[in-house]
Amino acid sequence: MVVYTVHMTRMLQKGVQEGRWTEKFTSRIQFNGDLVVASPDTYQVSLGSDAEFVVLASDGLWDYMNSSDAVQFVRDQLKQHGNVQLACEELASAALDRRSQDNISIIIADLGKTDWQSIPPLQQQNFVFELGQAFATLGIVSLGIWMSSSLFSL
Repeated sequence: MVVYTVHMTRMLQKGVQEGRWTEKFTSRIQFNGDLVVASPDTYQVSLGSDAEFVVLASDGLWDYMNSSDAVQFVRDQLKQHGNVQLACEELASAALDRRSQDNISIIIADLGKTDWQSIPPLQQQNFVFELGQAFATLGIVSLGIWMSSSLFSL
């Protein structure tokens, strides 16, 4: 524990020198026990007969994407190309696009119950419909801003 505390203290001193932290901030930090825990949180879940795949990932993904979005994303990827490795890479890229700065580790276990090649391809989104939704949203937000500014000016 002594060696660990010495390294942490040096890390904090270097952070102050580099401008990451103030001396006031680092003076308040107390190291008690281990900062890294070697026993992971584990859960046992029964899979239904309709389970197609399992996604195991670090918090670098889960802090930026909820489980239903991740499952839908993977499912769409597997429908497109059926490649689990590529689906992992695309899912990690999606988390990075959402500004994840944590480490991202992903494992997708295809349970082999779905023939991804036989599923009909995804339908393309209707561009005109999406454009209409965007303008409607913009109009509603603008109306809300105008109404709130009108109320405050009274």
